[in-house]
Amino acid sequence: MTLQIGKGEDVATVERGYQPNFYSLSERVRDLARRQRKAEKIKWLIERYARHLPSGGTCLDVGCSAGAMTVVIAPLFGQMVGLEYDEAALVAVEPAYRAQIDFLRGDAMTLPLPDNSVDAVICAQVYEHVPDDAQLFREIYRVLVPGGLVFFSGPNWLFPIEPHYFLPFLHWLSAQWAARYLRLTGMGSEYYERSRTLWGLRAVTAAFEVDDLSRVVLQQHVLANRPRLAKLVERLPESVWRLLLPWLPNFNWLMYKPLQLGLK
Repeated sequence: MTLQIGKGEDVATVERGYQPNFYSLSERVRDLARRQRKAEKIKWLIERYARHLPSGGTCLDVGCSAGAMTVVIAPLFGQMVGLEYDEAALVAVEPAYRAQIDFLRGDAMTLPLPDNSVDAVICAQVYEHVPDDAQLFREIYRVLVPGGLVFFSGPNWLFPIEPHYFLPFLHWLSAQWAARYLRLTGMGSEYYERSRTLWGLRAVTAAFEVDDLSRVVLQQHVLANRPRLAKLVERLPESVWRLLLPWLPNFNWLMYKPLQLGLK
C-alpha cells in the first residue's frame, strides 16, 4: 500500500528554531560526489548488516536536503519519502529524482506522517541540526512500524575537532564564545550545531534496540586507504575497543523499534 503523505504546510518548530539558509551556506551539503559516496556507504551498511531489509516497504529520509543521497538509497525500498525543512534545498531537487521519490517540506520534530506508517528511516548527520533532538527521535519512533529499521549517523561531542568547521574545541564552547571563535576565524557569526556524547545519544535513543557499526565504518571506510592502521584497529581487543568507542569522531548505528513495544 502506498503511504499517503501529509504535505506539512504548517511547519512548527520549537523555540530555538532551525538554522536559516543551511543548504545555501554549506558547500559540503551541495557537493554531489561527496553526498553520493556517503549514500553508498549507508546502502552498503543496510544491505550487509540490517537484521532484516523491508525491500517492499516505505523508507523516510529525514533531512534529505536536495535528495542526492536519497536517490542512491531508494532502490532498497518500495517507496521512498524525502523530508526537508530548508526550502532552498527542496528547490534544488533534480526533476529526475522527483520521478522516483516523494519529496515534502516538513519539520523533523512534527513529522507529517501517521503512527506506525514507515518501515525504515534514514537519519544521517541530522540530529545536531534540529532544535530538539530528543523530540526528533520520539517522532522517528512514532512513525516507525514495530520492528522497523533506522540508519543513524551523527557526530560525537567528545571528539575535539568540530566536524562542520574543522576547528578544535569549537563545540565545547558556550554559544557566545563559539560565535566569537567563528567570527575570529572568518568562518561565520553564530554556531548552531549541538552534538552529544555516546552516553547522551544512548539516553535519547533508549527506546530503540541499537547495533553499533561505528567500528565497521572506521575499518572499512575511514581507514580504507590506510590498510596497516585498519589492520591494527581490527586486532584491538574488545576491552580496548570499548575504551576507544566513546571518542570516535562519528557514530553509525542501525536501530530498531522493538516488536514488543512494552520491552523498552
